Amino acid sequence: MELSVIQLALLAVVGVLAAMVCKKQHLEFSTVISMGICIFLMVFVVQAVDGLLAFLYSLAGVMNLQYIGILLKLIGIAYVCEFASGLCRDAGYQAVSGQIEMAARVAMMMLTIPIMQSIIQTIEQFLSG
Repeated sequence: MELSVIQLALLAVVGVLAAMVCKKQHLEFSTVISMGICIFLMVFVVQAVDGLLAFLYSLAGVMNLQYIGILLKLIGIAYVCEFASGLCRDAGYQAVSGQIEMAARVAMMMLTIPIMQSIIQTIEQFLSG
């Protein structure tokens, strides 16, 4: 079943309204509803990434495969950490959310080291001759 973005947005709004109503009576139920909505949306987005992956693999003929792999890892880290950080923030654990975001930034910076080295080498070659 393929859902449009409008249907997903409506589903999310209905879920949030249900969580808000539940929050007055049972805080733990509203957290479970919120997490359920997030997981459902994440599953949809992961399924929708197929088109993006096809495009990136088509670029593999033009670009170095190593760079495509790095790009895919960066996208994955960003999405997973944003998801986890949002869940922690919604559950009231802002400190944990901040640490997840910081860990994601460090991991992403570490992944870009080969690209930065390649750029520096290219600049050195260009300047030397």
